[in-house]
Amino acid sequence: VVVNLQSRVFYGLKTDISSKAHKMVVNLQSRVFYGLKTDISSNAHYISDSEILYPVGNVIALHDVSEYRQRFIRLSEKQQINIISVAHNKKYVAICDIGEKPTISIYDTDTLKRRKLLGIPYDAPDVTRFTCIGFTFDNKHLVAVTGEPDQTMLFYNWEKGTVESSIKVGTPQNPLAIVEVLACNPSDAGVLALGGLYTFKFLTLSDTVWRPYGFSKADNILTCSMIWLNSDRLLLGTKDGKILYLENGDLKNIYKMTDTLFMNLKIREEYVLQASSSIATMDAKEDIPWENNVRCLVAFQRGFAYALSRTIIVFEKEGWHKYVKRNIFIIPTQISKQENEDLYQVNSINVNLSSDQLLITAGWPQLFYARLWGSDLNVHPEPKKLKIMDQAWHFGPITDLSVCAWKSIFMTCGELDHSVRLWDFESGRLILHKQYTEDICGIALHPTGLFCLIGFSDKLRFMSVLVNDLLPMEEFSIRCCKTVKFNHGGHFFAAVNGNIVQIYCTIDFTSSFILKGHTNRVKTILWSQTDTKLLTLGAEGTIYQWDMTTGRRSAEIILKGIVLHDIALSADEQITYCIADDNNIYEIKENTTRQHSFPDANMYAMVLGKEDQALFLACPGGIILSVKCPFQEPIQYLTFHIHSADITKIALSYNEQFLISTGMDGSLCIWKLIYPEGKGKIGKELTYTNEVLINKDDLQEKMQTIIDLNVRMRELETEHAYKTRQIEVVHNDKVRDIHEGYCEAIEELRDKISRLQEDHKNELNTINVEILKMKEKHEETMKQMETNYNAKLIVEYDRYLAFENTMNIVHQNYEKRLEEVEKHGIEELRKAITKYEALLHEKKLQLEENQDEMAHQARVHEEMMMQVEDDADKEILELKTNYETLLHKKKEANIRLKGEVGTLRNRYTTSLKDVEDLKRQLQRVKSEYGYFQKTIQELEKDKEDLKNEINERDITIQDREHQIYELKRTNQELEKFKFVLNYKITELKNQIEPRDQEIKQLKEKIRDMETELVHELREKLRASRRELEYEIHRNKRCQELLKRIRVDLLDASGLVQEPQALKAAVTKLYHKYSSSDEFLRSCKADLDAQCEFIKQRDHLERTIASLKRQVFQDKAGSGKDIDKTVEENIILITELNALREELKDARKHIQHMENLLDLEAKDIKPSEARERMEEACYRHEQLQTEYRSQMQECQNIIIALKDDMYKLISKLPCEEPETKITF
Repeated sequence: VVVNLQSRVFYGLKTDISSKAHKMVVNLQSRVFYGLKTDISSNAHYISDSEILYPVGNVIALHDVSEYRQRFIRLSEKQQINIISVAHNKKYVAICDIGEKPTISIYDTDTLKRRKLLGIPYDAPDVTRFTCIGFTFDNKHLVAVTGEPDQTMLFYNWEKGTVESSIKVGTPQNPLAIVEVLACNPSDAGVLALGGLYTFKFLTLSDTVWRPYGFSKADNILTCSMIWLNSDRLLLGTKDGKILYLENGDLKNIYKMTDTLFMNLKIREEYVLQASSSIATMDAKEDIPWENNVRCLVAFQRGFAYALSRTIIVFEKEGWHKYVKRNIFIIPTQISKQENEDLYQVNSINVNLSSDQLLITAGWPQLFYARLWGSDLNVHPEPKKLKIMDQAWHFGPITDLSVCAWKSIFMTCGELDHSVRLWDFESGRLILHKQYTEDICGIALHPTGLFCLIGFSDKLRFMSVLVNDLLPMEEFSIRCCKTVKFNHGGHFFAAVNGNIVQIYCTIDFTSSFILKGHTNRVKTILWSQTDTKLLTLGAEGTIYQWDMTTGRRSAEIILKGIVLHDIALSADEQITYCIADDNNIYEIKENTTRQHSFPDANMYAMVLGKEDQALFLACPGGIILSVKCPFQEPIQYLTFHIHSADITKIALSYNEQFLISTGMDGSLCIWKLIYPEGKGKIGKELTYTNEVLINKDDLQEKMQTIIDLNVRMRELETEHAYKTRQIEVVHNDKVRDIHEGYCEAIEELRDKISRLQEDHKNELNTINVEILKMKEKHEETMKQMETNYNAKLIVEYDRYLAFENTMNIVHQNYEKRLEEVEKHGIEELRKAITKYEALLHEKKLQLEENQDEMAHQARVHEEMMMQVEDDADKEILELKTNYETLLHKKKEANIRLKGEVGTLRNRYTTSLKDVEDLKRQLQRVKSEYGYFQKTIQELEKDKEDLKNEINERDITIQDREHQIYELKRTNQELEKFKFVLNYKITELKNQIEPRDQEIKQLKEKIRDMETELVHELREKLRASRRELEYEIHRNKRCQELLKRIRVDLLDASGLVQEPQALKAAVTKLYHKYSSSDEFLRSCKADLDAQCEFIKQRDHLERTIASLKRQVFQDKAGSGKDIDKTVEENIILITELNALREELKDARKHIQHMENLLDLEAKDIKPSEARERMEEACYRHEQLQTEYRSQMQECQNIIIALKDDMYKLISKLPCEEPETKITF
């Protein structure tokens, strides 16, 4: 089908936001925008400990890394910024833009609104930018330096929007001198420092005039960073790897930072800055590598940090003057197709409000951070790698984008960074990051989100999406596959191989169809919603429609003379939309074409919703158009411009609540769709799945680690509980001690307070008396001083009157002289006039010749008059000022004398107090002197006593030395005797060792015999216990049988009046309870039990006899204890036998009671039966209680026997620890 272009044309209309038509267009709201513009100075700042400000696209993002929430300061579309500066209170941010008239915009970080727009107040046509800006410490002023030529520093009061002062900071003598950095003083808004290439100066503000001061010999300094440590100290970083330390405006020291480990600012070293050692030309400047630059100096409370090459170096403050090199951080190596070392150049360093974390940016569009005050260089001398803040972003263009249906995830791939990333568009987080070394051409995510397709330079690979990895499952021989898509069901995917489209099955990975027909590269493929059709767009401009049931082409669309960029298909699969390079959208249905024109939009990508409710177009410059669909005349659309670079891909989520857009600069934006009222719900709401694939080995390993961690956690809990108890005990003891000491201290303080109160009262009384005396003396001295000073004042007043009279006389003299000068001038003028009037008639002919000379003489005369008058005025003013200064000095002297009088009074009072203090000190010294004299006398007596004692001690020492000599002699004899004894001991040891071995062997034999004996006794005891339990159970059965017999007898007693029925009942009882078989069984059981008892007794007696023989044979000499043990065992065995006999009698008695009602004959009289019944029931309860008491006694005897056995076993000789025996 060849579509004809002769059709109607509709033109687009960008509607007003307040119009009703706008309410029918889908709106977009940006939720998350990732990326970073690296061409801006100071492009990352902390606003709080968790919120970061950085530029991305056409906005300034304020990103909260803890809550994954973003706020945006939206910039104008054509605004290109080059500097960002944040105020010290973090409430305001200043942004400089570049243009013909550069401006500075100041925004509020809370409201995100612009507070003020500042510009250059004068005409500067050649200035296109600001080189540096900064807020003062009070956040009220902003300092900005304009660009070359003719650099000027402007001092703004930004709240009022006025320039309060300015100064030209350029250096006309050196055109290479450019101011690039500034630093405002942290405590004085009127002091700042400027620096740059071949320039540096301190400036101070005085009456709206900036004046330089301090060090200014900067003709050979290449400044690249500056920072104030405090209000007096400044650090200046240069491009040759040095830091200059300046204090109070003077250069104090120069440090070469590659060799500096600590900085002592108190030690001053003299350096001479020679021009020959620095760079003097631009070519030499360009030869300096950036790796030597000391960049981005930043100071904080505990030190400062700077960037040198690709490392961040932190110095920690130790004391007031010393800084020590503490940490080194390095930017981690990034994988990229473009290997450029300039990307590692640090752009900015910023510290958070808590001063424990640094934020770093470089040429990579990525935020890095480092934790401060970790292990220092002594522990880890190697540099630590910086960590990535929040998410790892793409570097370079994002070439492809794919969204799945079952999960809230989408996949992106980068062209330069060779990475594939998996994102969650609901939370905005990065889920998976996979790095490759090969070029990645295209990706496609399966609708389930569990599989994906990735096109590499050599093959197309089908992969499974695991928790933290992508695992290859199958490979297809398609090179550089840039376009690949799954169908909506996920059972097929289409891959473009040049001008051929290959259809594969995702179940068995077999090729289902090969679609041929395009003559050029296939640009785009599109599946219909029912997966029955496939649309392909070729670079030659043709659109083919393929039937996926047969693999054949069902239709074709050819638009001649037009280059198509992208296609879309309506929900009913009847309308095809395509965008072309002529700013038109073509709507094709069957054989008709409608053309919709967008004059201002050059579209190259489009995406259409499932139910044709939303249509989005991508335009150059990062513009997204939201078009009302279906199209109506005129076409209504909205423009959204947040990207600063061209958009590479746009995609809608499956539920059409989110739109994802990616850019050429690696930026990624997630939009929230806001539908008009009554729209926006696509079918039923689907719940996203959270299931993921995981390797079985990894799962087992993780489960094992969980088990190990749980065990470790329980161990730590027990350890923590034990330590807590110990700490509580120690703490209670300390609290008790502190409480006791506190109580004692309180008592002592109370006593001390009472004593001090008494002393204070006494001192107050004495002070009051002294005050009265001092008042009297003071009044007298005051009267004397007043009289003296009155006399002096009179003298000074007379002198003042004399000076005033002389000044009046001088004034009168000068007035007279002025009058005389005036009179003299008037007279000379009159004489000249009369002279010239007399000569007028005589020299009329010479008048024209002499007019110029006369005018000249008149001017000269006037000048002389003016000079005379000026000289007179100057002399008068000088005299006046001299006398006024003299008068002012006299007044100041008078005031100074009055102040001296006050100071003398204060000195007099203080001297009186000092005199009193000295008197008290003299008395105290005298008392101490007397006390010391007494102590000296006592010490002299002690000295004599000590001398006598020393003499006595010398005598005793001599005696002790003699005793020591005697002891040494005896010690030598004892050593000889010791040697003899040691020899005998060795001989005895040689004799004892074989005997010890024999003893050990005998002990082992005895131990084996004991274990065997104990084992046999244990077995017998178990057997007796089983028999006892059996008898108890049998007793219970007999009792139940008796109960049943009683019940039956009671029933039979009711038939006493009926002889025949009674006879039948009694015979029935006989047959029921007197079976001869049961009686024989019981008798046989008794005989078996008796036989078993006899066998056990014989076996026990034989084993005891054999053990006795073995014991007597093995150990005849030391067998007394064993004999005793054997005798005790025999006694215990006899007791056990006696207990068995008693148990046997009890069983016989129970058997007798059970067989008490057995009948020898079938017939018996009722009276005899009644007698036997009474005999059987007689004393039954009493017997029961007796048996219970006897059984309890037997149990007690058994327990006692067990205890005796334990004691006997413990008494047996054994070298090894005792074996625990249980019965």
